[in-house]
Amino acid sequence: MPTLIPVADPADPRIEAYRDIRERDLVGRQGLFVAEGQVVLEKLLLSPAYRPLSLLIAAHRAEALAPLLAQVPEDVPIFTAKRAVVDAIAGFPLHRGILAIGRRIDTPDADALLARLPERATVLMLSAIANHDNMGGLFRNAAAFGTDAVLLDSDCCAPLYRKAIRVSVGAALLVPFA
Repeated sequence: MPTLIPVADPADPRIEAYRDIRERDLVGRQGLFVAEGQVVLEKLLLSPAYRPLSLLIAAHRAEALAPLLAQVPEDVPIFTAKRAVVDAIAGFPLHRGILAIGRRIDTPDADALLARLPERATVLMLSAIANHDNMGGLFRNAAAFGTDAVLLDSDCCAPLYRKAIRVSVGAALLVPFA
């Protein structure tokens, strides 16, 4: 299992990116996003298009998560804290006890994404999807139906918003989009 880094103080500067995530989201800020929950973390670790930068987990979950944490790249810090500290950092009760900061490393534009697809591909085109729950549901369905890619217009909300990723059950990290 990788080295776990204990955090006792919610003001610890090493976990700044996790602070008060309910009040703001990282989408659009240096290409970062917040992933929440075990299933979403599993998808993040599977995806070649994204990379975790750090994890913050409730200390009481560490032992049960050991097999999953063993898959985290060695250079990715894994911070642990008591549940009350994690809740204070996040700014709300974090029932799942798992957060990750990730970065999108594959950011194709629409032309590049379409050029990668096979000659016969299924592409979901979205226009003016403004609700993050709906965006997450669309990505979850896209994954379930084997959609090869999703194209979004400029009026769509971000599929990498924390709630959209959570509702998609991590599918927003697996289905390519532009």
